[in-house]
Amino acid sequence: MMCLACLTTGLQLSAQDIPTATAPDTLSAANNGEYDRPMYDFTVVARSYGDSVVLRWAPQNAGVWLSANYYGWNIIRDKSESEIKDGDTVFTKVLNPQPIKPMTLEEMMQRYDSTNLYVGAAAQALYGPSYFDPKESEGFENFVFRREQEQTQRQAMAYLAAEMSRDAADAIGLRYVDRDVKKGETYTYRVECLVPEEMALTPINIVDVLCVPFVRSTDEQIPPIEIYQNGPFTAFIYWNKNKLSGYYLERSTDNGRHWEALNETPIYGYNPDEETYEGLGHDIAMLLEDNVGYIDSLKLGVKYIYRVRAFDAFGDFAPERKSEPFQMEDIIPPTIPVLDEIVPEDNKTCTLDWTMDQQDEDLKGFIIAFSNDPAGPWDKITDLLPPKTRQWVDKKAHDRSRGYYRVFAVDNNNNFSYSLSQINNIEDDVPPTPPTGLTAVVDTAGAVFMQWHPNPERDILGYRVYFANQIDHDFIQKTGRRVEDTVYTDTLFRKTLTKNIYFYVVAEDFSHNFSSPSDTLAVPVPDIIPPGIAVLKDHTQDGESVTFKWLQSTSEDVAFYYIYRKLDNEAQWKCVRIITPDELKPDELIVFVDYPEPSAKNYNYCIEVLDDGKLSSGKTGQTTIRFRGASIIEIPLTLKASMNKNKTCVNLEFSYEYKSKSNYYGVIYKSVDGGPAYALASFQRGETTYTDCQVKPGQKVTYSIQMFLGTGKRSQKSKEVNVSVK
Repeated sequence: MMCLACLTTGLQLSAQDIPTATAPDTLSAANNGEYDRPMYDFTVVARSYGDSVVLRWAPQNAGVWLSANYYGWNIIRDKSESEIKDGDTVFTKVLNPQPIKPMTLEEMMQRYDSTNLYVGAAAQALYGPSYFDPKESEGFENFVFRREQEQTQRQAMAYLAAEMSRDAADAIGLRYVDRDVKKGETYTYRVECLVPEEMALTPINIVDVLCVPFVRSTDEQIPPIEIYQNGPFTAFIYWNKNKLSGYYLERSTDNGRHWEALNETPIYGYNPDEETYEGLGHDIAMLLEDNVGYIDSLKLGVKYIYRVRAFDAFGDFAPERKSEPFQMEDIIPPTIPVLDEIVPEDNKTCTLDWTMDQQDEDLKGFIIAFSNDPAGPWDKITDLLPPKTRQWVDKKAHDRSRGYYRVFAVDNNNNFSYSLSQINNIEDDVPPTPPTGLTAVVDTAGAVFMQWHPNPERDILGYRVYFANQIDHDFIQKTGRRVEDTVYTDTLFRKTLTKNIYFYVVAEDFSHNFSSPSDTLAVPVPDIIPPGIAVLKDHTQDGESVTFKWLQSTSEDVAFYYIYRKLDNEAQWKCVRIITPDELKPDELIVFVDYPEPSAKNYNYCIEVLDDGKLSSGKTGQTTIRFRGASIIEIPLTLKASMNKNKTCVNLEFSYEYKSKSNYYGVIYKSVDGGPAYALASFQRGETTYTDCQVKPGQKVTYSIQMFLGTGKRSQKSKEVNVSVK
């Protein structure tokens, strides 16, 4: 949005107006550049009406504004070609006989009526009594701060009054109308601040104006009006920011025959801050980044039309604009049903009874849902029951076995509420179905890798794996405890003479019912001629990494070197590196550098040699180290993530409480669908937001942040936040 008032109120400045020439940030003093003095700029805009040219200006500094109110301003115009006469030696003329200054209070009272609120506001800003009492200030710094705060507030009040009223702009000496113009001529104006240079350096700003009738541009029209329902009884009316300054909003409930004013003072656009996001919510604050808006309280069943009127920096009003008719959508859920009692009978059926404090007029009915877990997910087990229903008998309770019920109330607009979940107390005596899809492979090291399809039942507690060396032998449980996943790894006794080993899997549910065995799987056992081991020669570590060095195996048929790692509390080794002999020169050491996460638990490393026949030397040379890593400094970290209004990007907001003279930065980590986290981006000190548009519908994305503080120090990672992309 464009307005002169915005210079001191946080609003932007503009109009369909000619921009000024900008001055340098600093100007060297006359003492051979021994020091620089600041240049206090001011903004000038101009508009031609064909029969006159209007100039508006405003200092950006409150102190310069107050000084200029005393010394005044000059408007100098270059003579046009038609004004230059033979023998002229001066080609400019000062348009104002006396410096342009604010009117005195007496002059304002004589010229303007007491009902002119904007002139009254300007007079209050210029001549009103000070609310600042120097006796209340403590110390010179506080005195200066409070005095400067008062000056800035007075400047803001005066500029806002001038923005809304030509009379107020004239009264405070920040407007000039040149009527001595000819249509079609181009005029050059110079606006000069008369504050002495020893007090403040100010530029002479120049604008060129073609004297033609004013035609309002597209950027100075009122944009289309949008309406967003942000609650059961509230809506956000908004339109794009542009070159207009302030807005008045009206509302009609009789199709435009009568209008009700919603604001007495103009609505201005502004850039939302953190408090805006907290107070108005993320959705509305995001809209305010690019729009001007107003939150209105509305009723259901009423058709509304809105009308916007707006003025610009010259006090001219743009043509008004109306919205399309709008009616609130009913998003109020029904009264919450209370599931009073669930009575099982003969372990076959369950009778559900529920009540409601009141029955809503638009209640459409009830739906009963069932889940094996009190937190869901919930499966619908009935069609829509009539709204007067308060009891329902589940004749399939035994087939569902033990689980939880919930009653959902649904209204005519498909809003819903639901009761608390309650257990059905049905005894589960139905075993799971046998597992399917069992596959397995035994590698040359004797390691068994098995997997199978998950069972369709929701109440599966886990699986148990059984094996035998001969198909006609008794099968023995291989797992000491249940396997909660559908993947299992183990190591066989390698010096067996059998060609196959046999496996099957049994499923177990929450009630400890066991399924029948899966199909039995025969898995070939490879021959055993292991290669020679790789001998650990040395290992070292620093603050960032661990380095291991091994002697190569003496076997000639080595195919791979597998390097493994695990923490003390981990049951299984993880392969972190595979090296082939082609990567090594003869007699060269095997070198592996790892960058593990710092941990209070020990890390364990080992190496395994595989030959061309896939036989293994076994995991040898297990070495235990404690990797503290860089120093960890606890820093309060917060991270929020949400989808943007178009549901195409993820907006991240984060904060961190850390102050240091040393350089530091942060890293944003991202994980997609449970995959490994990786560094998405970095941010420098002071940055608190990031937008990630590299997401796809259906993904579940996890984010976290970490600060890197220099000199080998870093923070802990923040708590992870999750976003489901729809």
